[in-house]
Amino acid sequence: MKLSVKSILYLMFFSFVTISASEHGIYLQTISNIKGDFYKVGDELKTKLKSAGFNILNYTDIATPDIVRQKKEEQCGFKAKLILCSSNEFTKMMTSRGNKYLVASFLRIGLYETHDGVQIVIADPETINRIVFNDLWENGKENEYNQIVKKTKEFKANLISAIHSISGGTKVEKVMEPIRSDEDLRESSRDMFMMVGKMTFFNDEDQFPIIYSRKNTDGRKGLERLINEMKNNLKNFQPTKDDVEYRYVASPEVLKWKIIGQVYSPDSTSVVLGITRPQTEGLSFQIAGSKRESSANKCPGIDHLVAYPIEVLITQKDGQLLVSTAREMFRMDMYFWDAGKMAFMNHMSMPSVLDESIKIALLGKEFQK
Repeated sequence: MKLSVKSILYLMFFSFVTISASEHGIYLQTISNIKGDFYKVGDELKTKLKSAGFNILNYTDIATPDIVRQKKEEQCGFKAKLILCSSNEFTKMMTSRGNKYLVASFLRIGLYETHDGVQIVIADPETINRIVFNDLWENGKENEYNQIVKKTKEFKANLISAIHSISGGTKVEKVMEPIRSDEDLRESSRDMFMMVGKMTFFNDEDQFPIIYSRKNTDGRKGLERLINEMKNNLKNFQPTKDDVEYRYVASPEVLKWKIIGQVYSPDSTSVVLGITRPQTEGLSFQIAGSKRESSANKCPGIDHLVAYPIEVLITQKDGQLLVSTAREMFRMDMYFWDAGKMAFMNHMSMPSVLDESIKIALLGKEFQK
């Protein structure tokens, strides 16, 4: 059958829409080019989110690549802030298939400056959940996986609606790199076969390993005791030589890890902690933006600011407390794949340095290599 030119154009258009609709970015830009005071934009955004029913866990500065640049003329001078949120309903939905999925309960909204104004971006909860829950798909629970994705889209729409309610700027829903397809996300496709492995939290035990365990007979009290011990360890943390010497360090304080948010499971038996530090933020954004950098745009990598905090999950099972956190090579692949293979090759030792640093910071004297 011979198709008319109109039919061919229609099919080409339909195919393009279908392909585009199946693409999911880790980041989603929601507002572009707000003209106005950076801090006023942040305060309004925080107020709108709170009014929409989101729990504000933290509103904090995020480091830019300037932190790892000694020369003043190489610095961009831009500001970046993170609004870390949660939602009781979202958390309830996340843990309906088990408390291990609490790892994806943080909702992250970032605002950052460019020459064109203030930009607002989110860590796309739909894309993240397509990764976190893909063990359901791969274990024959396709319907449950699809239900989670459907419900996540509803929460995502509410989040975007709240963000779009602020004044100024252009309201958008722009998918940002790194971008992957539905199929790649649900089937745990590998970005770098040899270096990273499968893009999954739970179908590859190396990706989200247990880094510490101990007996617990005190329920919630035992959980709180461990959290307090970790907070004390974080205060007393001393970075290793590798940690200090990896890149220019502006001051000892930028190497200190801190907890910036925590969310409990509805049954109070598990918690996810969010940890971060300025040095790791700034350096990762420097690496992420290096191939996009120009004299007119010195800090493009700060559009990845909602990659943080790093999730640390504490769950209880068979009378034990289990502490898990993502292997940093896997997490960097998840959030920074678009930096390119050369960036990963040039910083191959960075993930292992971070893995060790995080374990020492959290576990203190309990840390074992």
